[in-house]
Amino acid sequence: MIISKIAFRNIFRSKRRSLLTGMMMAGGCALFAVTIGMIDGSYGDLIDMFTRDRTGHVQVHKNGYLDRPSIYKILNNPDFIGNKIEHLAHVESWAPRVYTPALAFAGKKTTGVRVAGIHPVREVRTTRLRHKVEKGRFISDAPLDEVIISNGLARVLRVGLGNEIALIAQGVDGSVANGLFKVAGIMGKSEGSSVASICYMHIITVQKFLSIDRGVHEIAVVLTDHPKTMKAVELISDALDEPSFDVEPWQVVESQFYRAMQADVKGNRWTIAVLTIVVAIGVFNTVLMVILERTREFGVLRALGTRPSQVFMLIVLETTYLSIISIIVGTVAGMLANWWFSVYGITLSTPLEFGGFLFDKITAQITIRSILMPAAIIFGTAVVVSIWPAGRAAWVIPVKALRTG
Repeated sequence: MIISKIAFRNIFRSKRRSLLTGMMMAGGCALFAVTIGMIDGSYGDLIDMFTRDRTGHVQVHKNGYLDRPSIYKILNNPDFIGNKIEHLAHVESWAPRVYTPALAFAGKKTTGVRVAGIHPVREVRTTRLRHKVEKGRFISDAPLDEVIISNGLARVLRVGLGNEIALIAQGVDGSVANGLFKVAGIMGKSEGSSVASICYMHIITVQKFLSIDRGVHEIAVVLTDHPKTMKAVELISDALDEPSFDVEPWQVVESQFYRAMQADVKGNRWTIAVLTIVVAIGVFNTVLMVILERTREFGVLRALGTRPSQVFMLIVLETTYLSIISIIVGTVAGMLANWWFSVYGITLSTPLEFGGFLFDKITAQITIRSILMPAAIIFGTAVVVSIWPAGRAAWVIPVKALRTG
């Protein structure tokens, strides 16, 4: 008990020394918190962009559609399916889609495209697709012969607002589907390569185009929060209870993107490991320097009969108490920094593309991990690196130590 009190008082005995050591620990803790906050914020934004912009968190298809897409793998009664889904826990909204590959013609230009038939009202509730339209307008609520195309597709076909493009595809009845469609809107340059050759039309227009009655190929579901995806998949599967349906999370739907993200996560683990080593070395050097400065003091303690174990505990407890104070300061500083970055972020001069999506701002996120992980690492590092200097001081020879300085 007395050793504990002395250790705590020693922190304030030499304010300059304690301030130097504390700043090292607090700075390391704050740096850790910001690093993890930026990592979590970037991934959170990326997942949110990926799911809420287009794919949704969960998708429902006919068996095997994801592996081998086909216009014949149709979900009948999409409204009945959607009504079952929308009342489940964690579900925010849903939207039906119809897809088909097609050839697009405009003058002498031609290219392959993917036609997506969407329900304008439900799509607005479910995704942020409407906000991606930079020129013109979104698809009308009424089914018209109009189309929204990407900026890249507009450049390839050399078309603008009001121009017509011809689409040719195969209908489900084996006939050749063809028609002229007016460009009503063009998506912005912020869209990445993932939508470079896609064009959106009213779902009823595409159903008529393909001679599909009222069926759809996909039902996209958006949840209240992406961490609840796997739980939602279970709930939706149980509610539908249909063996011929595939209910898949976004991690499966966009498996390439998910694998790329997981590889990036592993790379960030190495970044955190290197940062841990750097902070550990800094703390170790600071603690060792403090111990060397106090060699004479420890010699006096040993000469007065203080046991080596007591000297050892004194130093470890000093470091422990100082690390706790530093962690509190560093955590508060890190949270404030993460809050600032979550609000304002870091705007990139050149947008980065990841998984086919472009993002021009990096933001942070205040998470449990960004609070507890830095605190645990700094505390553990401080205690561990204090053991060797504490052992060195505990077994100092009093006569030699008293001659120091």
